Amino acid sequence: MAGIIDMVTSFGIDRTREVDWGLETLLEILAGHDVERAYTCSLRAVHYAGPEGNDETLAACEEHEVLQPVAVLDPRRFFDQQDEARTRFEQGFRVFRFFPNLQGWPLEFLPFVRICETLAELGARVILPASGYGQATRAASVLGDLGLPVLLIGGSYGNIGELMAVLSAHDHFYCDAHMQDSPFALEGLMERGGEEQVLFGSNSPDREFLAPLLMARHAEITERQRQGYLRDNALRFLGEGA
Repeated sequence: MAGIIDMVTSFGIDRTREVDWGLETLLEILAGHDVERAYTCSLRAVHYAGPEGNDETLAACEEHEVLQPVAVLDPRRFFDQQDEARTRFEQGFRVFRFFPNLQGWPLEFLPFVRICETLAELGARVILPASGYGQATRAASVLGDLGLPVLLIGGSYGNIGELMAVLSAHDHFYCDAHMQDSPFALEGLMERGGEEQVLFGSNSPDREFLAPLLMARHAEITERQRQGYLRDNALRFLGEGA
């Protein structure tokens, strides 16, 4: 039986907090669950040096079969980030993650838009945060016409209505549910947003892996929807499924 595809993980040192999430910590979490693939990035690429961090991600994924590489791009370094996107795509990266909340730039930032245009031409996928009011709306406004598959992560019950509206308006937008800790949140996202557009992302080791997994197990959804959330919708996002 096929396992879980976890679209949101990371490893390394988070300089904003006193934590050290080494690669072994992530691998230990994944080994304790039925994870088929975990898409991951080195936090070094976020906080320190992007290209070197992406090199670290690639090395980890080449060593551990369960890991799949996610490249981090920083629009503040616009002078080299389109080339970085092309280089990483040639190396096998298909998913690219941005951290505007941590790096302090707005989604309307023109360097970000230009980089995403390049990613759309390449056929890549993008992961963006959507934890605050308006972030998902701005992402849809800025990127909606590019046809670029976008995964919005970190949305909570507070902005669940916004996520529903964005997903229902753009079938190439997706969201995870690791912060949706209220009853019937998963059911509501699937009903009002799109049952094929909600997928599993644990945000391990920052968040507890079991939280979104238990939500799926206890949600009042069909087995097909459950399988979609845990695996098949990720394949759709990645361009590997129907």
